[in-house]
Amino acid sequence: MRANRVTSFGSVGLAVVISVASPATELKGCREARPTFAAELERIAKQAPGRLGVRVVRAESGEGASVNADEWFPMMSVYKLPIAIHALRLGESGQLDLNATVTLTAEDQRPGVSRLTSLIAQQGTQQRRVRDLVSAILRESDNTASDKLLRLAGGPSAVRNTFRNLGIEGIDVSRYELEFAADYYGVCCEHKAVPFSLERFAAAVERVGPANRRRTAAAFTHDRRDAARPSAMATLLARLAQGELLNGVNTAWVLDEMEEMHNQDGRLRAGLPPGTRVSLRPGTSDETESVRAASNDNAIIELPDGDHLIIAAFLKDARGTDDQRNQTLATIARVAHAWALNE
Repeated sequence: MRANRVTSFGSVGLAVVISVASPATELKGCREARPTFAAELERIAKQAPGRLGVRVVRAESGEGASVNADEWFPMMSVYKLPIAIHALRLGESGQLDLNATVTLTAEDQRPGVSRLTSLIAQQGTQQRRVRDLVSAILRESDNTASDKLLRLAGGPSAVRNTFRNLGIEGIDVSRYELEFAADYYGVCCEHKAVPFSLERFAAAVERVGPANRRRTAAAFTHDRRDAARPSAMATLLARLAQGELLNGVNTAWVLDEMEEMHNQDGRLRAGLPPGTRVSLRPGTSDETESVRAASNDNAIIELPDGDHLIIAAFLKDARGTDDQRNQTLATIARVAHAWALNE
C-alpha cells in the first residue's frame, strides 16, 4: 500500500487550448503550458486515427494544455471510476455497508470483460463483499461487478447527483453496462427480459444485421449519455489525487487499485518510463467494421518530485488497428511526461 500517496492536489476542427476553457471544470491556479507542448498535442491529434480529445495538467500547479477537451466522448469503462467514487462516498457517510456480502447469480452475468461472469458459469452462484465489487471494477473493469455495484449504490441518477453536488459537470452516468451494450449492438429488448439470460442476449446480438449494427455503433459515438468531456475527467482525476473526493484511506486505496489495472498497458502506460507509478482508468468499445467507438485511457501519474501529472485521453470513431490506436495514446503519455519534467 502507498500510505503517503495523497497530496494536496486528428482532424479538421481541432480546438487546441492551453488553459481549461469551461468554468464548470476549471482547476484552481490554471496556467499556460509552453506553446510547444500545445503544438505537440495538436500534431498528435491531427495524426490520430480518430477524433482525439485530451486534457493534460499538473494537478498541483494547474499548468496544462488541451485538444478538443470540451467535446463529448463516449466513456465506456471509464465511467466505472465515477461509480466507484460514488459508492465509496456512500460508504464513508454510512449509507452503504462496504463490508456487506452480496450474492451474484446467473441473472447478474454481463457481456464483455467479466471474470465474475466466467466464475458464475463455471461454479454457480458467487458471494462478494461490496468493497470486492469496487476492487473488481478498478483492477479488472469487471462488467458484472459494475452493474451490481451501481444497483446497490442507487443507480445512475444517484451517481449524477453526487458529481453535481461536487461541482464536477461534464461527466454523465445514465445507463447500466447492460443497457449501453444493448444500445451499441442494436439489441431490443432482450436485456429487459426477466429473468435475464446472458446466452439469450448473446444470441440476440448475433441476429443483428450488418446495416443495423453499423447504424447503432455510429450513433453511439454521438450519444451524450455515459459520455464525458476530457476537461471534466481531468478535474475528477486531479481532485481524486488531491484527496478532495474521498477520505485519505479510500483515496490511497483507490489509487493503489487503479495502479493494478493492466487491461490496456499498450496505451498511456506504454509511453511512460519503466517503473513509473501510474493509476489508470481505460475504456474500450467493441469494434464494428474496423472502427472502435472508443479507445480511451486516463491516468494519474506520480512524478519524481511527488506531484501528479493528470492525463485524460479519449479517442472516438477510431479506424485502423488497435496497435495504431494505442500508439496514439502512448505518444501522448510520452510527450506529456517529458513536458512535466521539462525535458
